[in-house]
Amino acid sequence: MEYRLKAQTRGNENLNDLRDAGKLPGVLYNKSENRKVVVDLRDFNKVFLQAGIHHVITLELDGQTVDTLVRQVNLDPRRRRPNHVDFYALSDEPVQMWVPVKVVGTAQGVRLGGVLQLVNADVQVKVSPKAIPEFIEVDVSELNIGDSIHMDELKLPEGVKLATNPKDTVVSIVPPVDAEKELAAEAAAPTEVEVIKKGKTEEE
Repeated sequence: MEYRLKAQTRGNENLNDLRDAGKLPGVLYNKSENRKVVVDLRDFNKVFLQAGIHHVITLELDGQTVDTLVRQVNLDPRRRRPNHVDFYALSDEPVQMWVPVKVVGTAQGVRLGGVLQLVNADVQVKVSPKAIPEFIEVDVSELNIGDSIHMDELKLPEGVKLATNPKDTVVSIVPPVDAEKELAAEAAAPTEVEVIKKGKTEEE
C-alpha cells in the first residue's frame, strides 16, 4: 500500500504560530541534506496512523516526491499531540529499520493449553528501501509448550539482513498460568532428601 503526504519547505516562521494554524513542523534529512518542512497535522495523523514507522511515506514536496521513513515524532506534553516530526529521506543505500512480525499457524502447545507469548513484535533489519517487507512471517505451528523461536531462526526475505541480537526470543509457548504457579511452588519447596540432609548436618 502506498502512503502519500503533502508537504512544503518552510522558512523561519514561528513554530507555535504554525501549530496554532493546524500545521506540523518538521525536518527532512539524510547524510546529504537537511531541510525544514511543514505538513498538515490532520493529514499527518491519518497517514501516520496507518504507516507508522514501518512503511514508506512519500512526501509530495515542492513539485517533487521524496520517499521517507518517520524517524521521530515529538509530542506536546500538554496537548498530547505531535508538535514536531523527523522524516528520513531514503536513497539507494540500505536502511536500518523495524519490521513487524506476523504470527501464522496455531501452535501445538496452544492446542494443549499453553499460552503464546509474542516477546518481540518487531524485528530490526537492514534492507534496501526498495525491498522493505511489509512484515516478517513467523510460523508457530510446530511449537510445543516450552518451545521458542529466536531471531536467527527467522526466514528473512531475500536481501533482508538481521540487525539485532540473533539470540533474542521472538515468540514462545509457555505453560498455562496455573501450571506455571505449580511448577514454581514445586521448585521452591525443599524435597524430602534435602530436609534429611540438612538435619544430619546440624547433628554433626
